[in-house]
Amino acid sequence: MEKLLHWSVANSQGDKEAVEKAGQPDPKLLQQLFGGGLDEPALMKQAIVVITNPEAELEAKLIAFDNFEMLIENLDNANNIENLKLWEPLIGVLQSPEPELRAFTLSVIGTAVQNNTNSQENFLKYEQGLPQLIQIAKNKNEKTDVRTKAFYALSNLLKHNKESYSKFNKLRGLDVIAPVLSDPNATDKLKLRVLSVVTAVMTSTMIDADFMQKLRDESILQTSLKFLHSGSNIYIIDKVLNFLSQLINGGERFDESEVTVLKSGLQDIASLEERVNEDDYKTVKLAMNNY
Repeated sequence: MEKLLHWSVANSQGDKEAVEKAGQPDPKLLQQLFGGGLDEPALMKQAIVVITNPEAELEAKLIAFDNFEMLIENLDNANNIENLKLWEPLIGVLQSPEPELRAFTLSVIGTAVQNNTNSQENFLKYEQGLPQLIQIAKNKNEKTDVRTKAFYALSNLLKHNKESYSKFNKLRGLDVIAPVLSDPNATDKLKLRVLSVVTAVMTSTMIDADFMQKLRDESILQTSLKFLHSGSNIYIIDKVLNFLSQLINGGERFDESEVTVLKSGLQDIASLEERVNEDDYKTVKLAMNNY
């Protein structure tokens, strides 16, 4: 399998010297892989063999990862990660010294658990999984792309899953939110992923006074409100308005200082009204008119 990957990379790049060095792959293996000889579960297992092989080159591992992720976009294949006992070796790659492999692992996790209760529950069986996602997400020294993928995985894991949120909350996962939102060096893409975690959490817990207080205690509400100005990324503004409208639709109230910031922010983004979600904008605006 690894030899085939080396040959495939070299051949696609037109590198004749590398092709000769890699040698021609076994014709039978080519027939199996490209002629339908191996079924998809077998291909998944083969990919993980390459990914976890310490002697395989990085490029071969990345190609294997790309193939694996394409396979698990299929719901049945995503659920087969557990059946094939691939979650444990996959989670183990989060410890890789290669940031590209850590990023790919997080992307695969996020894809596998997206809108998939079975895969969410299967992932949670492995106690080392969720703590590692949180650790990578909060690590300021981690590569931005890797942290972004960690928040992608977290948001998909937390969405519509009370057990995920319960474990996330016990691990003080909400602690990772405000530091990123208030970090001037954090990219807009990273902040968007962080806000996606916030809105995912809201699908998995009761929006009540206790939750509202938690948002305040963790400075999540305060840091989110600061993005309501015309200089902010339009997608971040849209995400914050959605966050606020969910709180309002949940019957929650804002205190005096929050209302002051909200009203000022709505005035500042008034010119952007046609570029943000109409329903969310109107919900927040109407709520402020009632204070």
